[in-house]
Amino acid sequence: MANVTHDRVLPLLLALATAAGGILLPAISFSGESSGPRLSILAPREGAVLRKGRVLVIGKAAGGGISNVEVDVDGKGKQVAAVRGGGFSAHVPLGSGRNVIRARAGNTAATVTVSAVDKPSGGGYVYHGGVEKCAECHGPPGKGFAVPAPRDALCYRCHGRQDKGKLAHGPMGNGDCTACHDPHGSAHKALTTASEETLCVACHDQKSSEVHFRKSRGKACTSCHDPHSSDKPFLQR
Repeated sequence: MANVTHDRVLPLLLALATAAGGILLPAISFSGESSGPRLSILAPREGAVLRKGRVLVIGKAAGGGISNVEVDVDGKGKQVAAVRGGGFSAHVPLGSGRNVIRARAGNTAATVTVSAVDKPSGGGYVYHGGVEKCAECHGPPGKGFAVPAPRDALCYRCHGRQDKGKLAHGPMGNGDCTACHDPHGSAHKALTTASEETLCVACHDQKSSEVHFRKSRGKACTSCHDPHSSDKPFLQR
């Protein structure tokens, strides 16, 4: 297969898979794909429920020398957002029901599907306060998405310190607040990146944790454990 070109590799592999009884093959990535432009929408998140009306779209553009990004909803109301420091933002109108927000630059695109209602139950998706003032966290335009290190120093400009206990939760000890909290917005309490149980078991998935969860009889993890710091073993409250 040394002389087989890329455009012939995939059909050949598919033929081999069929001959082998339809075995599914893993995704194949040829060298050079990752060097092209890449877009991602950071806020709102996929599946978010927001209040109907104008909302802020925040995204990231990397590679390929992207200078402008087109943003639209369901293919309508296209806006051109300038890329500054690798990021872009635009306000778009959401109508009732399902909305597909798309960001596109050339042949590269990113989409998220969200829902819009008159009054979201439980509050719906909430943006971080002052999220439109990008430079307050990311620095002046043109400096990229880097934030001052350690990251928690940036958070403590507005938020009270959470590391006063003798024992610190792993991310807290590393100053990595965004390991658990989304700095742009979230549909979960305290702007966490997932529901409490989902977030905890993402790291605490030992067999002992499973037994512990059963014995807790549905109690929320943070009802007994402080997610930031504590003076007691196992970060007990």
